[in-house]
Amino acid sequence: MASDKKARRIAVISGKGGVGKTVITANLASALASSGQRVLVLDADLGLANLDIILGLDPKRTIQDIFQGNCRPDDALIKTAKGFDLLPAGSGLQENTVLSKNLAEKMEALLSDLEERYDIILFDAGAGVGEVVLFFAALAHRILVVVTPEPTSLMDAYASIKVLKQLYKRNEFLLVVNQANPKHPDQIGTSVTKHLQSVISKFVDVGTSPPVFLQLIGSLPQDPAIPRSVRNRQLLSETQPPAASVCFVNTMAECLRRTMI
Repeated sequence: MASDKKARRIAVISGKGGVGKTVITANLASALASSGQRVLVLDADLGLANLDIILGLDPKRTIQDIFQGNCRPDDALIKTAKGFDLLPAGSGLQENTVLSKNLAEKMEALLSDLEERYDIILFDAGAGVGEVVLFFAALAHRILVVVTPEPTSLMDAYASIKVLKQLYKRNEFLLVVNQANPKHPDQIGTSVTKHLQSVISKFVDVGTSPPVFLQLIGSLPQDPAIPRSVRNRQLLSETQPPAASVCFVNTMAECLRRTMI
């Protein structure tokens, strides 16, 4: 578990891919930075990184270059025009999909070197329950789970929470429901949270204490501006006109910020 340093670490995870985790991470980072927070986003999907693509960036150096001794951390850090810093990772690097002792030690040393500069560090972790994902979740002060109302997404989110409870005794999770019905996204978010909480209480919390607690920080409705912003490598706030989803992201960012105080 992370020690109480200056920066508060938030691991953004999802049980399955394709639920919009990276898009939400990028837009949350921008909204947090707009509120005056010093934000670093670390692309924690070390083998299949794509945050730079979402943001329309072309990094020259990555985390891997730092670990190989080819550059200093400041050489790889990108100060984005969105108000936050990005530490990009590489893509197609199979060696970084397995957590070695050396990789873990280097990552912890890197975070120790950087965290005094920031208020919040977001880990954009990979999908599933691989050991690299679990490593970043264990390092974080808070874990944010992105889920959609689809049954497969709910099942995989349940599995992720179950593993983190059993292996790391994590019992508090923040929740973002993505791709909710735009007619009543808040109701969908509440319904998904209650359903997931009920299943966890029935099958995970039995005989354990303290019980798992899910805190819904927001529900993002289906919005055609979201896939359009991804294609254009823009944030939602940069679309013309600004996407309707921007206010939902801002609300989530404020709720997230309050949980870190």
